[in-house]
Amino acid sequence: MGTGLALHIFLMLIASLIERYRLGVAKNHGLDGTEGQVPLSIFILLPQYVLMGTADAFISVAKLEFFYDQAPEIMKSLGTSYSMTSIGVGNFLSSFLLSMIGHITIGHRGWILDNLNASHLDYYAFLAILSFLNLGFFLIMTKFYVYKAEISGSMDVLRQELKGSSLPSE
Repeated sequence: MGTGLALHIFLMLIASLIERYRLGVAKNHGLDGTEGQVPLSIFILLPQYVLMGTADAFISVAKLEFFYDQAPEIMKSLGTSYSMTSIGVGNFLSSFLLSMIGHITIGHRGWILDNLNASHLDYYAFLAILSFLNLGFFLIMTKFYVYKAEISGSMDVLRQELKGSSLPSE
């Protein structure tokens, strides 16, 4: 999970650089105040989408396994639903963050406008800072988290196997 969170920091920095480049091309072609099409290939977005998919794969699998593994036996399915619920809550928080930024910057040259060429999506560096804080919080929580001991009979089976292997073979 930590690998995915670290990749998110790198992803946001890459996204910021790509958007700065795209806005520079728009400005050079006189499209920064208009809704014209920027003469760039869609493949300029490929690095950030590959990084996003990779980071989400690390995070999603680890999160699903964590929720399933650490939930009490009678709540295993509820634990996996919490994993999906956390994605939904994250999407709501993201929408809230974007709308708050839109309201705060409404009188100024805003961050997110109807015209992407006049917007400041290059401020993804701010999201990189939030991702860095998220990674820091994650590392602090992993330092203090105590994993639930496995209660099932598999530990007894393992002990029996270990006791049996310490005896000399016949």
